[in-house]
Amino acid sequence: MKLKEITIQTFCLDAMKTFYCERLGLPANADRQTSFTIRIGESVLTFQEHADADAGAENPYYHLAFTVPTNKLAEAKQWLRERGIDLLKDDQGHDEFHFHSWNATSVYFDDPNGNIIEFIAHHTFHNAANEPFEAKHLLRISEIGLPVDQVSEALGTITDTFALELWKGDGKQFAAIGDAEGLFIVVDKQRPWFPEGKMPVVAAAKIAVQSGKSGSLQLQEGRYELINES
Repeated sequence: MKLKEITIQTFCLDAMKTFYCERLGLPANADRQTSFTIRIGESVLTFQEHADADAGAENPYYHLAFTVPTNKLAEAKQWLRERGIDLLKDDQGHDEFHFHSWNATSVYFDDPNGNIIEFIAHHTFHNAANEPFEAKHLLRISEIGLPVDQVSEALGTITDTFALELWKGDGKQFAAIGDAEGLFIVVDKQRPWFPEGKMPVVAAAKIAVQSGKSGSLQLQEGRYELINES
């Protein structure tokens, strides 16, 4: 599965623009008064200013993962440090995590909005790069987190709508749906996010995917609307 286009909300549009476009050097596709769009390899990510940012609404934050070449995670860590970005650590002080069943290694950090951003190297991919790591080595958005009330119900709906399969997880508290190239990370909204233990927030998002049945998933007011476009 490929995550082609994602739109998420933010309370700090200007700070996010500075972070992604200037600090990380990601190319901007569109820049409007209330939103901006960046390209992350094969994917497009839009940040939309939250309509109730000044009305005391809960800050929307998300989990997103960006794929890096299999041999570039160490360089990516140093690249982040050079830009003054602190990596998230677990309670044992580790800031790099190898997931054996996924054959992947990851690092995590927060952006100015509090989004949990992951750089992940999947070692099943033959995508090694010879050049020094830079922004162009963020190859795609490979994950988006979807907190829900009932993981099993969301799992059934998403797999049926987009002709996907459960890739990893128990399907009850955690379900990684899709494949290593692109995943919906469906979690119980009472299950803390790894590695810092922050509780999920259900926030508006729109996701366009390319899979066996391409289409879009939209979350509004805590409900997921699945639109099969094939």
